[in-house]
Formats: sequence, C-alpha cells, structure tokens
Amino acid sequence: MSAFFQPTYWLTMSPPEVGGALGTSVFIFFVLCFVLGIVGHLVAERRDVDRFVHEAGHRISTLLVTMGLAGVVLFFFSFEEIRLFGARFWYPIWGVAFLVWAFFIVRYVKRDVPRMKEREARRRAQRQYLPGRKK
Repeated sequence: MSAFFQPTYWLTMSPPEVGGALGTSVFIFFVLCFVLGIVGHLVAERRDVDRFVHEAGHRISTLLVTMGLAGVVLFFFSFEEIRLFGARFWYPIWGVAFLVWAFFIVRYVKRDVPRMKEREARRRAQRQYLPGRKK
C-alpha cells in the first residue's frame, strides 16, 4: 500500500492490472458515468424547465458522457496493455480533469446563474416601461 503513494508507482509506462474486482468496479464506474450522462441529456432535453436549469443539466450530462467515454477508452488501453496509452498516470489525470470540469459547473450554478437571473429580472422590470409593438 505504501507503493501506492510513491511517484514511481504512478509515473511508469507499464499499464496497471485491470483484472479482478477492482478492475471490474472501475469499468462499471466509467460505464455508469457514460450511461448517466446520456440519460441526463435526454431528461434535460425533454423537460420544460428554466433555461438555466436546462443549461446546467446539459453541462453535467456533457461532463459525464465525455469523461465516461474517455474512462472506457483508458480502461480498454490498460486492458490491452498498451504501454503509453494504458499507463497508470492517465488515471490521476482523468480524475483531475473530472474535478476541474465539475468545479467550473458548480461555479456556473452557484455564481453565474444567480447573476444572470438578477439581470434578467432587471431587464424585465425595465421592459414594462418601454413601448411595445403595435398590434
């Protein structure tokens, strides 16, 4: 277990062993991300909800589909023992990319959406005093 935290463990070109229960659980996780992303995309497209909720759902589903597919490809390369593309260092890179992308989605939902809703409310309030189209 102490070798797990050593840089030499992660920076080798040899692919990890992906057989057994741990390999199966990692594969199931990647496939689950992919499937949940597709389902999330279908749900976000079919619901009549606020456009900001729709955009957030679309971003989350895009994250899950992309990272799930990248994870399955990475797992395939590790399973086939391809030296460069199946190397261990791709898994932490995948994890960091997932976290960074998720951070930007959370920032969009927590910071940008309230600002856009406030701006839209101000524009709607100003629009009521502006002349409209004649019918």
